[in-house]
Amino acid sequence: MRRILAFHRPGWAACLVCAIVAMAFGTVSQARAQYASAGDWNRTTDTMAGALGVHYGKLGGHGLSFRYPLHWYLYLQTSGGIWHTADHKRHNVGAQLDYILRQDQRLRLYVTGGAAYFYHKERTSLDGEAENWNLDAAWNTGGGIGVEFLQGERWSLQFEADFVHDGGTGDTKLVPQVGLYFYW
Repeated sequence: MRRILAFHRPGWAACLVCAIVAMAFGTVSQARAQYASAGDWNRTTDTMAGALGVHYGKLGGHGLSFRYPLHWYLYLQTSGGIWHTADHKRHNVGAQLDYILRQDQRLRLYVTGGAAYFYHKERTSLDGEAENWNLDAAWNTGGGIGVEFLQGERWSLQFEADFVHDGGTGDTKLVPQVGLYFYW
């Protein structure tokens, strides 16, 4: 019985409470420091205006992408790429306007509209025959809604759901688009 009471001395309890409080303040301070060093769309000292990255979509194009602010609430995004082999020649270019509806520290919600040109030329001849090429070129137009998440200090992930009118087939479909960007 004496050992149990010895553990409950006021000195031990005070030390234990102080240790728990110190660990809690240390954890909170560390979390605040990590959050303060993370990026923030609304930071006035660093506007993170332009961005360079990669984009994949039927409305914005596939390949290297650049985002440029026209106003704080309106971004122009251009994307494009070239992929050529002996039997295939592909290239595309796209442009979008993104209008920001809501922006907080780590998230942007926006509506978008744009157009893209896709070109695909494919060799269809067999060995020994005359060289024939099949050309498939189309303009895609459309619009939709997207979100962009700021990851860390400068990186962002972009996801969109767009209604796209495919000029090659004449169909209008809901298609996803994705992007990865580095802001400076």
